[in-house]
This record gives sequence, C-alpha cells and structure tokens, in this order.
Amino acid sequence: MRTLLLLVPLLATSAAAADVPHAAEGWANLFVQGRMVPPGETTSRALYYLEFQPRLSLSPAAADKVLLRGAVGWELARGLTAWAGVGAIPRWDGDRWRVSETRLWQQLMLSGAAGPTAGLLRLRLEQRTFEGAPTPSLRLRLMARGTYTLPLAHSTGWALVAFDEAFVGMAGDPARLGFDQNRAFVGLLHRLTPWFSVEAGYLNVYSRLAPEKVTHTALVQAIANLL
Repeated sequence: MRTLLLLVPLLATSAAAADVPHAAEGWANLFVQGRMVPPGETTSRALYYLEFQPRLSLSPAAADKVLLRGAVGWELARGLTAWAGVGAIPRWDGDRWRVSETRLWQQLMLSGAAGPTAGLLRLRLEQRTFEGAPTPSLRLRLMARGTYTLPLAHSTGWALVAFDEAFVGMAGDPARLGFDQNRAFVGLLHRLTPWFSVEAGYLNVYSRLAPEKVTHTALVQAIANLL
C-alpha cells in the first residue's frame, strides 16, 4: 500500500506537465555509507557518506554532469541520523569539465521497518553557490521512500522500491524561489549481500524552473550500506 501511495505524485506530475518539453536521460548512482569506528572499538555513532552520480543526456546522447557528495553524520537514536556535507557539480562545457555549482547541505533522516516493508523520510537543506552568481541560494528537499520485500520463495533478495522527492527554493536568486522540481521513482531492488544492493527503474523528473520540462530517466543505483 505504501508503495502504491508513493506512485500518486508520479501520475500527478506527468499529467500536470503534459504540455511542457520532454527529455530523456540516464543516471547512475553509487552510494557508500558506514561508521567511523575508532581503533580498538567495535562500533560508533559517527558516520560517513560518499556519493558519485554521473548523468548522461539521451536526446541527443552526450555527457551532461556529475554530482559528487560527501558527508559526516551522527546517529542520534535508532533509525534517526543527522548529517552535514559538501557537494560539487562538474558540468561538460563542450570541450572541458567545469564546476558550475557547489553546495553545503544538512539533513535529518528517519528510517524504520516492519516485516517486509521499510520506509525512510529525509529532510535536506542545501546552500547552493552557482558560477557567476553573487549570492548563494537556499533550497529545501523532502523525500519519502518505501521498499517492500517480495514474499515469494524464489524472489529472495528482491524488493519493490519507490520514492518521491519535492524541492522548494527558499531564498536567494528570485528566479530560483518557490517549487523547483519533483522526482518520482519506481523500480526493483536486489540485495546481493546483506550490505550491498542494486536497484533500477524509471525516474520522472518534473522541473518548473529554468526551464520547465519533464525528464524521463533510466536510473540505476548501487548502494554499499556498511552501517
């Protein structure tokens, strides 16, 4: 049921954006997260996070940009973590890569599971600095994600996964204020080991700002969760 509810924003976004330009892209994400365990200890509440996310335009085919993120975090309680990180976005400029945007970001993340169903809520605040822009912009992101492990005996390690994330510009350049974009995803997840999984599916990205468009995205993610 939770997975079905997460599909509602995807359908609404597609309907609302029927008359805007459409594009196609391929995104590949690699996430690594774990604990910073001091020598002689067996566990720690201090956390780390690394992300590498290349993006490829499919119409026409061309390298677009790469997102690089890193963060440190702290486990406040079971299932509740706080993070602070940095990010950079190199973009292909015809003949070279240049860093078009840098970010500072902070987030709270709440996760839990009940039987075959697991859920996650993430609230992230970003301070974005753009090449050539005099002042940084502030953006808020809220994501809800759910997974449902398939019960059939032959599908061990497989799960349905869906998420929806909304972006809202809060301060800075007036052209970046208000509702920015919505991302809705549905796909399959396969747990290859207790700590490593791969998921793939369809991501619908509706962007309202600079310029308004819908991007149909093939998304593949590899997640190394060492927590």
